[in-house]
Amino acid sequence: MEDAPLPADLAQALEETGAQAGWDSYSEALRADALAWIDAARTTTARSKRVDDVARFAGKGLPPTPFQ
Repeated sequence: MEDAPLPADLAQALEETGAQAGWDSYSEALRADALAWIDAARTTTARSKRVDDVARFAGKGLPPTPFQ
């Protein structure tokens, strides 16, 4: 399984929160699931909230909300 490219909004959120290391520690499957969850958002508001959730929890070394 190859990692999908990181969307610009998520890359920015990970950088701003210092959560890149947490994201990198996720398994490939969890990263793929988190990216699919973000991409499945129907509105820009929902997508933004999901990106924030992933970055916040990655910064804590925890999986995003729907995968806990």
